[in-house]
Amino acid sequence: MTLVAALLAAVTALLALDGAGPASLFRHAYLVPVVVAALRFGALGGTIAAAAAVLLSAPFVLPEIERSGLTSEASEGLMTFAVLALVGVLSGALRTRAGRHRRRYEILVAIQRTLADAAALDVALVRVRTALVPRLRMDDLALVARDGDRLVVAGGDRVAPGSLVARVLDEGAAAFVGDAGGGCRSRRAFATPLVSGGRAIGVLAVERKGEIAAEERAALEALGAHVGLALENARLASRQRQFAAELAEKISVARRELEELDRAKSAFVAIASHELRTPLTALQGFSELLALRRLPPEEVSRLAGVMRRESKRLGRIVSDLLDLSRIERGLEPALCRVPLAVEPTIAATVDVLRQGTATHPIAIECEPSLPKVAADPDALERVLTNLISNAIKYSPIGSVVRVKARALGGAVAIEVADSGRGIPAEALSRIFEPYYRVPDAVDAARGTGIGLTVVKALVEAHGGAVRVDSAPALGTRVTVVLPASQGA
Repeated sequence: MTLVAALLAAVTALLALDGAGPASLFRHAYLVPVVVAALRFGALGGTIAAAAAVLLSAPFVLPEIERSGLTSEASEGLMTFAVLALVGVLSGALRTRAGRHRRRYEILVAIQRTLADAAALDVALVRVRTALVPRLRMDDLALVARDGDRLVVAGGDRVAPGSLVARVLDEGAAAFVGDAGGGCRSRRAFATPLVSGGRAIGVLAVERKGEIAAEERAALEALGAHVGLALENARLASRQRQFAAELAEKISVARRELEELDRAKSAFVAIASHELRTPLTALQGFSELLALRRLPPEEVSRLAGVMRRESKRLGRIVSDLLDLSRIERGLEPALCRVPLAVEPTIAATVDVLRQGTATHPIAIECEPSLPKVAADPDALERVLTNLISNAIKYSPIGSVVRVKARALGGAVAIEVADSGRGIPAEALSRIFEPYYRVPDAVDAARGTGIGLTVVKALVEAHGGAVRVDSAPALGTRVTVVLPASQGA
């Protein structure tokens, strides 16, 4: 203000020294301090400076009017008064408006910077409130935002039912209270919704001792819309970052699973080659003996029996491979279902397996009068063979493998139980995956890792279900449930 006063004094001195009265060109120099005051102090400063310039130049204009009336020189002086007043008020108003726009821009930038980092909604609201309090020059400020079914509040404890904030939150329209109480000087309160997507997602509420002008309330409404949009953008950005992180994790997991599957397939090829080679070697060797040597009839019968068992073993492996190929293409195993008695099928399968092992007794327990099941005979035999073979492979030598069958409400449940090492809980969910083998069982016995996959596919193709119960050191029980035949 000192500079403005000095400029006014300097211009007045120049007018006095010029001696040209109201026609002096130096009268236009009053525009300089008026504009400086308007740009520095806004509308009020520009108006005061313009008034001061008019008062200082009046002694040069008014005496001329008294002496000679409204001459051209006096008219120019009066015109100068009008120009000074107009320039002071307009320049100050523009400066004030520009200042408000600048503050609003600074507020928006501060909000955007505050919400740039990923943060929970309650933390984000506290940060936004901290950024707004010093810039809005209010006595109190609170922010409320919806978070699902709950309300997050910054600058207060809770939203009281029927309060100004609750009303604005429900109605979605700004509200003004001219007297909120609080002493001899009236407290004004104003609340505006935080808007995003055409709906109120929260409320910005302010209080001040003194007036909250209409223009200021309009600015707060605009600010509420910007804050709501910023909060929604921050929420969407946070969700996008979370989605990107989850996607990266899923891709990483999928990559690890593919790598593991690739390793399992490589191991499967090696194991399957060995499993196929074993019966082929036996068939080749015994067939050469029969072709090249004369053997007693009993020896021929023994060798034929071995070749028959190895041929069946080879056939089962090939059938499993064919079924696995269909499964991986999304096709169901080919079945030919007929009414089938369960107990004779179990007995026949167990008899074949007993001939191939003398290390594990196999006990059969079947309820009397079991209903028949609608099943493919070859498929059911393969299911039983896979389950019983697994029980033999992973049980201690000499332990009993138990095969049970019982009626179960329109179905037949077949259980194969062993007394082996059991399956760890973390591996139970994966034992039906192709090529998967329980890590601690890999060294215990050889296997392709596709048996249980085929078992599950065959059972489900019959409309049944398979369940595995296992406990470490106590053994494993596999239960197959097949629907009974309608005519049973």
